[in-house]
Amino acid sequence: MEPSIYSITHKDQSWPALLRELPIKAIPATLHIKGKMPSSDALIVAIVGSRNPTRYGKDMTEEIARALARRGIVIASGMARGVDTIAHRASIDAGTPTIAVLGSGLLETVIYPKDNIGLSREIVSKNGAVISEYEPSQKPELWTFPQRNRIIAGIAKAVIVTEAGEKSGALITARYALEYGRDVFAVPGQMTSPLSRGTNNLLKEGATPVTSIDDIFEALGIEISSDIKNTTTCSPYERTILESLTEELSTDEIIKRTRLAPQIVLASTASLEIEGMIKQTSGMWRKLS
Repeated sequence: MEPSIYSITHKDQSWPALLRELPIKAIPATLHIKGKMPSSDALIVAIVGSRNPTRYGKDMTEEIARALARRGIVIASGMARGVDTIAHRASIDAGTPTIAVLGSGLLETVIYPKDNIGLSREIVSKNGAVISEYEPSQKPELWTFPQRNRIIAGIAKAVIVTEAGEKSGALITARYALEYGRDVFAVPGQMTSPLSRGTNNLLKEGATPVTSIDDIFEALGIEISSDIKNTTTCSPYERTILESLTEELSTDEIIKRTRLAPQIVLASTASLEIEGMIKQTSGMWRKLS
């Protein structure tokens, strides 16, 4: 059964606090909602990027989204294919609700992309929200997505672009964020990669480079040393790696012992190290108490 839809205006207590700070002409008249909006004091960070990310872009998106969600930070994105979908799913896996801002109405007959209808239901079932300023039956159009991006930027304290080409819609979100006085972060990419040109250009324009999760935590005023080590929020891959570390192991030994794909092990060990659960010394990984 399709989740029910309700609507709020700026007069309602559940109206996102940061949306009130937008220029009057940018504030949506109404928000249509499926699910549960976060509390007014929740810290919301948007993660956006390419619809066709490289393996690097996928890994960085998952790593950043999961690390933030583990700290209770609500991830907002647009539920598009690629980076958006990865960010939402990483947040769900970490046990923190997420917000999807759509470029269509909320009826499942018009939700785009169609293959994310299941994700929209999962977001709602995990205490998150799927929202839109458009009437529930509004079909996606070329103009609805750029207009929607101002809400993604406006609802968040900061916007992180993990990977984007020169003409990516994610850059529209980043420019709205700059206009609204939000923090903008970009993940540096290879000079030769077309999908890094957008993020690298953002860095030239003054965006904060993300060289580690700590860069984000510091900018948002989050105490790094107080990070919570909680294996219950690990992904299945990360738990498998933790269980394998009964002794010090190299990356190759972890791959052999867990039988996980090399790219999964590389991404998961990086995430576990950021979370303070494992440490690498002289090429060997060990589990921290």
